[in-house]
Amino acid sequence: MPSVEQPANRPVSFQRHLRRMRRLALLPWPCLWSVGNFLCRNRWGRRCITWRSRTLRPFLRVSGQLFAAMGLPPDRMNLESTRVYQNGLFQPLLLARLATLSPEQETEQFEVRGLEHLAEEQSARRPVILGGSHFGVNRLFPLWLARCGVEVLSLESQDQLEMMGVTKPATLTSVETGTGFKAQATVLALRHLQAKGCLHLTGDRQKEKDDQRSIQRTFHGITRQYPQGMANLALMGGAAILPYFCTLQPGGRVRIDIHPPIRPPVPPAPAGSPEREAQIADLVHRFAAVLEGEIEQTPGNQRWT
Repeated sequence: MPSVEQPANRPVSFQRHLRRMRRLALLPWPCLWSVGNFLCRNRWGRRCITWRSRTLRPFLRVSGQLFAAMGLPPDRMNLESTRVYQNGLFQPLLLARLATLSPEQETEQFEVRGLEHLAEEQSARRPVILGGSHFGVNRLFPLWLARCGVEVLSLESQDQLEMMGVTKPATLTSVETGTGFKAQATVLALRHLQAKGCLHLTGDRQKEKDDQRSIQRTFHGITRQYPQGMANLALMGGAAILPYFCTLQPGGRVRIDIHPPIRPPVPPAPAGSPEREAQIADLVHRFAAVLEGEIEQTPGNQRWT
């Protein structure tokens, strides 16, 4: 797996928050889930969570806008708001906990659907792009997959496992990209795809300002930007995109859903041609449609800011 130098300038307050979450994750999971779920469901608990986690506030603002735009009734809005708090509270706890689980505990904690899509690509020796998004507790997926023995190169804005002080398995290499899709990360990603590997990156944009080209879509009247980086890599590397989603279930279990592949045309049109731009746009729209379909079902799982 490739090795790169990681950025040293990380937000100290956020890193402290993640370290606290790692310590909390050592407590028994039934206790964590019971207390945390209670806090997420009442007004006083939500205020406590918001006060302790500043990173949650932007999600709450955007979620409120989306729920209003979708015309959700009050009871449904409250249910989806609970999801927002649950994802914000439990994702770092689960990330730290996952790194310490035994195989038996992992089986109890996780339910997986659609793994055959990835197995088919791997058995055919084809490169794969694991299409992540700001949805549910998706940050768990690269670590979960690496613990299954799959070598994963993950492009991330922040390496939260390293910030927590959690030791990653040898099968997981994380490359921090900052706010944009940097040239070094592109080179590493292409090399990994050429070696028929599994590349993981996020296919939606959390922050509006970065240096990636993007395609605009409107969802329930709200405009979002989708970066072209993942689609471009799929065309350059001849890799199928497998969208996936990790969501919290009753009792604190995590369900992983891996969707069927979104395949690029073979061969791709020449770089820089109008046909190539149309192919990139088509892949972006196909991925976005899958994500928006999931958001339509459980809008509280979206984690846009």
